[in-house]
Formats: sequence, C-alpha cells, structure tokens
Amino acid sequence: MRFNKAVSKIVITVLVLIVAIALVATYFVFAPIPTQTPTTSPTETTPQLKRTLVIAIPEEPMGLDVQQVTWANEVHALIFQPLVVLGPDTTLVPDLALRWEVSEDGTVIIFYLPEGAKFSNGDPLTAEAVKKSIERYRNISPYAEDFADVEEIVVLDTYTLKLILKNPAPYLWAVLVTVYGAPVNARVAEEIGNDAFNRLPIGSGPYKVSEWVRGSHVVLVRNDNYRTNMPFVTNKGPNPYIDEIIIRFIPEDLTRIAELEAGRVDIVRGVPLDEVKRLRENPNIQLYETLSPGIHYIMVNVLKEPLNDVRVRQAIMIAINRDEIAAILDNNVIPWYSFLSPSQICYNKSVEDLAKSLYSYDLNRAKELLKEAGWVDTNGDGIVDKDGVPLKLTLLSPTDDPALKKSAPLIQAQLAKIGVSIEIKEYTYDYVRELTREWNFELALRRFSWADPDILIYLIHSEYGNYTYSNPEVNELLELGRSVADMTERTKVYSRAQEILLRDLPLIPLFVLKEYTAVSKNVKGLIVLPPYGTLIINDVRVEQR
Repeated sequence: MRFNKAVSKIVITVLVLIVAIALVATYFVFAPIPTQTPTTSPTETTPQLKRTLVIAIPEEPMGLDVQQVTWANEVHALIFQPLVVLGPDTTLVPDLALRWEVSEDGTVIIFYLPEGAKFSNGDPLTAEAVKKSIERYRNISPYAEDFADVEEIVVLDTYTLKLILKNPAPYLWAVLVTVYGAPVNARVAEEIGNDAFNRLPIGSGPYKVSEWVRGSHVVLVRNDNYRTNMPFVTNKGPNPYIDEIIIRFIPEDLTRIAELEAGRVDIVRGVPLDEVKRLRENPNIQLYETLSPGIHYIMVNVLKEPLNDVRVRQAIMIAINRDEIAAILDNNVIPWYSFLSPSQICYNKSVEDLAKSLYSYDLNRAKELLKEAGWVDTNGDGIVDKDGVPLKLTLLSPTDDPALKKSAPLIQAQLAKIGVSIEIKEYTYDYVRELTREWNFELALRRFSWADPDILIYLIHSEYGNYTYSNPEVNELLELGRSVADMTERTKVYSRAQEILLRDLPLIPLFVLKEYTAVSKNVKGLIVLPPYGTLIINDVRVEQR
C-alpha cells in the first residue's frame, strides 16, 4: 500500500477529517478523494453461501510480516489490525483501540485497548505487547523513521499505552491508520526469528495464515479471537460467513479477469485499465474505483550525464504528452505535473497549476532546451548528439505494473521526437526499485502510494531515500513538514518543497492512477475504503452461483 498496492468515481469531493479531539483533527485534513460505491447494486437472490472467498492480486508479497516489507497488500490487511482507521467518510475511528486522547500541544497520545484483546494465536494483546511491537518496528522496519519522534512509550496499565513525542508528529497518524502501524506479536517474532515470522506472522486481524505456497497463493483462515470497534461494520467479531480466504497471485492481467468471469475468483485487484469499460457493462460484475494517493513518475539519476544538466531533464518533462498517455490508458489516469495527488494530505491545486504552466507539452521548447545544453543532431540521424556522442538513455519499466508498462513505449516514441533515443529494459517492479536504490539506472518508471506527504522524505531526502538527488533546502522543508501540526502551514511547507522540486526535477510526474477492484455480483457486504482501497470483509458473504 505504501508504494504500490493502493488498489473512485472521479467526482472529487472535499474531504475534511473530523475527529472528536480538536488537535487530532488538525492532523487529518485530507484532500479531495472520490466516492466509494460500486457501479452496480448487488441483489439478494439465494441463501446458499460459499464458505471460501477467493481474491486474485497481481503481485506476490515480498514477505508477510508487515514490519519487514517495503509495501503491503491485501494479505497484510487481513492479518493485521491497526489501532485506528479512516472510515468511509474519512473520519478517524477506532479499530483495535477503544478510544484515544491527545494532549493540547500534540506531544502526548494515549490509547485505550479493550480488555481481553488477543492476538490470533491467543496471546494477550496488551499495552505491553503494543509497546514491544512499536519497539520492534523501530529496530527492523525499512520505515523505522515513522516513529522517530516517539521519545518514550509508557505502559500506564494493562490496557493503556502512552506515547510521548519530542514534537507534534502529524505524519504519524498516517502510519497508525494503516497495517504498518498495526501491532505484531513481537514475542513470537523474537522466539522463532524474523525469517520464520516473515513466513508465518501473528497479528490480530480478521484472518490468520494457514499456508503460503510460493508463486501460487496464501491461504488465510478465520481468526476466532478477532474483535473490532469499527463503527461502520455490523459484525464486530469473526466473520460468520467466510471460513477461509484464498489469495491467489496472478500477474497476468487477462488471466485474473478470466478467472473472475469464470467464477473461480470472487474479487480481483489491479484491474487492467483496458478492461474497465467492458467490465462496467457486465451485469455480473461490481466495479469499485479509488483515486491513488500518490503519483506515477519517472525517477531520474541526476548524477549521470547528461541527466545532471537540468535543461535535459526539463526537455524530457516538456516533451512528454500526458494527454496521449491518458488516452492509451482509456482515460483511467489523470495527467499530472506536480508531486502530490488530490487524494493526499497537503495537496495544493495552485502548485499543480503552476507545474502545468511551466511544463505543458511543447516540443519546440523541449528542442530549444536541448540545444541550449549543447545537444543537436549534427549528422541527420534523428538523434541529438554532443561532442560526437548521441543522447541515448535507458528507461527501466516494470513488467508487473500495467499502466507503467503500457506507457513506456509511448514515452519512448515521444522522446524520439526531440532526438532522445530511449532503450526500454523491463524487469519486475521490485527489481526496478532495487536498481534505483543502488543508483544503477538512468531513467526508471516508478510509483508511490501514501496518504501523507511525508512519503516524499523517502523519495527525495538524501539521508532517507538513498537516491541520487540532494538539496539541503528541500531536505530541511521535508524535515519541517513532519512536525507542523497546523494543516494550513503544513501545506505551505510542502508547497514550497514542490516548487523547488519543479525547478530541479529529480522526478518527472506522469499521472495519477484511477484504480479498480472488480467484484462478483455474488459478493455481498463488501466495503472498499479510501484512500488505499482497503477491503473490509467483516460483513461479506458470498452466494453460490
């Protein structure tokens, strides 16, 4: 979910996060995101129910322990249970926790857990267990900095936990409402070791791991110890209708859809964009839409020539026709020019307007920028050159991201129009990400998905992301953004950071993705929560076809 698994009708509404405690409310003002209703209404036809729910997803998890992975998906969301979540109207509501309190200065948070709470293996889920889980997160997670401002974790009593912060930390709430902030059974992890725990983790979510068959599927069985305080579900305990959930890994887009239509799969994530129109017209399919809280973009190695010249980066930015990209993706994306999407906290429309005015599609201007940088076509072969060296670049493209994979050849053709030769190399998304982290790339198609703008610190800040770009002023702004509680002021901080990024262009924004979940009409009671498209299955039942 954080970087890619956020899987909404694009009628964008203004969403303001309302929280009972006024200070918390200042932490959670969300930008507009789409509505979350299926395009068809299920009808009750038969009382005969299936006891197994089958979900197809494009990518196999890199691991099942949410504290050891860099991205989470449906498997993690069913195993683990956050203390709090965002409800359908994006208000902050309890999940595991009964309630919480925040001090006036925002530096103390107290969580009250329900008496008798248990992990799926029956171990008590106490304040001490949550403390140990957070401490483990800070030691093992690739996102350990999420809890950097937590100065002390105090167990007040068996079911009451206090977090004492060095500074107000608005970004922390964006962690707490996801599975990343959910408690794991750290005692078991220590006992069996991290590798074993990554294969068979223990959480307190509605289901628990039965088996993981690599390259094929994960089988989850009902967690009879599960209890929730989410106010928007009827069933607060184990789902009485679904005994097990099989999550199948099917990377081939058309195969996932074919399995759904054949009745062998009940829910499909990562619906291929070119299938959306047809599925909308299928009376046997319910289609849910969400707007990704993030962008798809080109990451640039600003240390490699000629990409170390900002004029070359600007030329690439201007030469990309985002409307053409949207067209080949059946307009299931929004062309984008800045670094925060409308479904992210601190989104500022004026920044997007500025970006579009600076870098709207203009081939002549792109050619002029290359010429200013010394790149001209001296031999008439269609490729600009400098000192006898042609401008040839390699673009890494993920095979398992349909939108990016389909965009790559078009980007290649568009850049050829200004004399830039692009060679496309295709790998899995995980491998593309690793190559960028090792600085072994020139251009790479990437994406991120996270509701809070703090995600930029992992992409841009040289000490967090370990990428090629470094700007002290941007680093300072991203650090500052972590502690500004007033949402208006926080938005100003991230707007200023984006203005500098628009000047430097270490990333080249492409589009914001509309993501789809396809569901059999036989599935009743499903909720798809924004902003990540989280599947809430508490009240789900599956009728026999």
